[in-house]
Amino acid sequence: MKKTHSLEILFEDDWIMVVVKPSGMLSVGYPGSSAKTAQDILSDMKKSKGKIQIAVVHRLDRDTSGVMMFAKTADAKKRIMDGWQEIVTERTYRAVCARSRGAKPLPDSGTIDAPLAYNRYDVAFVPREGDRAALKDAEKAVTHFRVVERGAFFDLVECELETGRKNQIRVHMAHLGHPVVGDDVYGKESDSSSSGKGGASAESSPIGRLALHARVLAFTHPFTGDHQRFESPEPAEFSKLVIRKPKAGPSSAAKGSKGPDSAPWVLAAKASGSRAAKGELAATDVKVPRRQRGKKPTVIAENYATARVREKKERDIEDITDLKPLPKKSRTKQAPGKSRFIPGK
Repeated sequence: MKKTHSLEILFEDDWIMVVVKPSGMLSVGYPGSSAKTAQDILSDMKKSKGKIQIAVVHRLDRDTSGVMMFAKTADAKKRIMDGWQEIVTERTYRAVCARSRGAKPLPDSGTIDAPLAYNRYDVAFVPREGDRAALKDAEKAVTHFRVVERGAFFDLVECELETGRKNQIRVHMAHLGHPVVGDDVYGKESDSSSSGKGGASAESSPIGRLALHARVLAFTHPFTGDHQRFESPEPAEFSKLVIRKPKAGPSSAAKGSKGPDSAPWVLAAKASGSRAAKGELAATDVKVPRRQRGKKPTVIAENYATARVREKKERDIEDITDLKPLPKKSRTKQAPGKSRFIPGK
């Protein structure tokens, strides 16, 4: 196992290379891009060893890290791509998912069977049931998932691909109301209400990246017939993000937190303890902002009590027997509709 330019090489023979691509690196270039890609790095490394053409046989998004395979000859590329469905036996990813406002908790496991179509900007969406034009061009997409670990704000979810469409996991999880943390395309309109972060986009990602990692790639070697399985654990930040607990108390206020617990009336009620819950908060007990002056203490206490009840309800485990995908507007005004979602399959 060796590393070159942040690429970790797991396996190499005369026909293929298996590497771990870091987040932020393109798998392959596109017109107008000058960024160094995984394909470029491997090609440069092999220049001194003759005419070896490193070819891409599948891709990972720029911000997705993990295991991927490259072909070293034209014959290997053709054989792998022509027989991809038969050769590849396992593709497993790990993702940290947020919960959109109004979404029910994910079941322990399930199957998302929802076709994907792509708009003119190449952004994927789940077509509405009656949208014949989109359904006509849609491709079958099936994702199996299970929840590995649940947290106060986020869940660690393992996804196994039955089909391999572009952005499949990101679209499917967002379709259920549980977008991947750091997804600034499919998670942009989502709101992780329990975290107070205001969405799952990259700007609000606590780890500064898309929380998606290709953990396992298993296949039958196209030339030797040997079964090969390669695994690269997801970054430690994923688990840390899931198990972290909410910060409470005056420390968050001192740091200028903008979360729900930093509202003036919440801080005022907390400062006076149990008397606030009884509606006995005196205006002289705390320093009240100018815009709050003149309001009755009972109003402050009532707002605080209401907020605590709402927070408790949001954190309670909800009934998941009728879990359904959340409706969402597509980028081409084609709202996603019904899909076959089978909890526990």
